[in-house]
Amino acid sequence: MATVVTDGTELPVERPELRDLPTSGWPRQRVLLARAIKRRCPECGATGIFKSWFTLRSNCPRCGYEFARETGYFLGSYPLNLIAAEIVPVGLMIALLIWTDLSWIWLEVLLIPVAVALPFLLFPYAQMIWMAIDLYITPVNQR
Repeated sequence: MATVVTDGTELPVERPELRDLPTSGWPRQRVLLARAIKRRCPECGATGIFKSWFTLRSNCPRCGYEFARETGYFLGSYPLNLIAAEIVPVGLMIALLIWTDLSWIWLEVLLIPVAVALPFLLFPYAQMIWMAIDLYITPVNQR
């Protein structure tokens, strides 16, 4: 881990030479999406960027890339999370209505827990996909 200890606090060290993200085009998009799905640093592919399931570190422990470039940076990930997490239960409901003869009670018993749990399960992936979209559109980290 690249850190400098000053007065008992650890500060991340910027190491841009470790960032191996392709510059443009389909290779860049493919690498960004693969790293987002694997929950890795979008710039260098390092693991360990999450402290817990819901808490993203402020910087990459390997290359020092700053994840939240400004206050409110991840606001765009919330609608992504909500849309993805609610499309699945609606799709399942439509499929179950078409291909089974389950009653509405059983549909509710099956799908309400799915609709409640999916936003929590997809939260870190939504953040990672938001970073991937942002880095694809804006290739240089503008601080």
